[in-house]
Amino acid sequence: MLDLKEINLNRFQLHVLLNEEEAEAYRYIVQEGTYCVHCKDVCVEGVDVKENILNGTNDILIRGNCIKCKGNVSRFIEYGEFEDFVERANSFRKAIGE
Repeated sequence: MLDLKEINLNRFQLHVLLNEEEAEAYRYIVQEGTYCVHCKDVCVEGVDVKENILNGTNDILIRGNCIKCKGNVSRFIEYGEFEDFVERANSFRKAIGE
C-alpha cells in the first residue's frame, strides 16, 4: 500500500490531473453525488468545494459544504485503483517535487 504525501490541489492542478471521463465523474459527485449528514439526503444543490486533496493512495478527497444547509461534507473518489490515473498522479508528484 502506498503512503505518499497528501497534496492540496488547486483547480488548475485538478484539471490537469483528471482525464475527461474522470473530470465528468468529479463534476457529477460535486453536483449531485455527495450525501449530507445534516440534510439526511444527497446535496441537492451541490457542494461548494473548499479543498481537493490527492491523498497517500492517489485517491481524491473532496471537502466542502452542502450548498443547501452549509454543513460540512466530504467525499472520496477512488482513482488510485486505476493504473493510468496512478501514472499521471505519480508524474504530477514528481513534477512538483513531492
